[in-house]
Amino acid sequence: MARAPSGFLDRHHFLLRRLHSLSGIIPIGAFLVNHLLTNSTAFLGPDHFDEHVKWIHDMPWLLALEVLFIFAPLAFHAIYGVVIALQGRSNASAYPYMDNWRYTLQRVTAWVTLVFIVGHLMHFRFAHWIGGAAYDYKAAYFAFFNHTQSGFLDLLLPAWVWVAFYAIGTVCAVYHFCNGIVTFCITWGITIGDRSRQYVSVGAAGLGVVLCAWGLLSLYALVRFPPSDNRPVGHGRAERTAQVERGPGGKLAP
Repeated sequence: MARAPSGFLDRHHFLLRRLHSLSGIIPIGAFLVNHLLTNSTAFLGPDHFDEHVKWIHDMPWLLALEVLFIFAPLAFHAIYGVVIALQGRSNASAYPYMDNWRYTLQRVTAWVTLVFIVGHLMHFRFAHWIGGAAYDYKAAYFAFFNHTQSGFLDLLLPAWVWVAFYAIGTVCAVYHFCNGIVTFCITWGITIGDRSRQYVSVGAAGLGVVLCAWGLLSLYALVRFPPSDNRPVGHGRAERTAQVERGPGGKLAP
């Protein structure tokens, strides 16, 4: 006789796996595409980057949207993803088929992406938690491009270390998402035959190439353009500076 499921995870295994699969595509995957597309505009020049980022920052209820559609789904996907990763076992070494290697790479890139996302958030969004300047504070006094560029050039570690960290993290995040599209279509019964699965795999691979190109172009742009202190503050965000006060000596307060 089969043992009755015990514990919350066992009782709701099917639902949690479906929610985990769905959250990886919508909204997390959609946000990843938009994030990389926005960052890629840096390759066209600082003004193009500032214009696109300003449009996002001017959205109403931005914080609520971030919490509900980015941070909450991302936290769920990451936490339950750790549970899945700890339970799974790779057999690619014993059975070196393509699907087994994709399974293994999906788990490896999951761990790398998790470290990358935490590092990225601590690097920019929540830097004040570890002694850096608050995100809104820097955003009020610097143009968006200058603010982002300073995260690569104005720290103790050399710029190439940060570029390498972001390049590896971006490639792993893109692979994890694009391979996740293939498994999503299988899980939800969208691809029910070998041919349809091959089409989705090719399309996902093509999307991965585009997303990686966007991410790597944005990194190149951050070190390509020389730092400038003469650009306008925030391109129309001067009204935000009134809400922020400088610390002693005019330096950015943590």
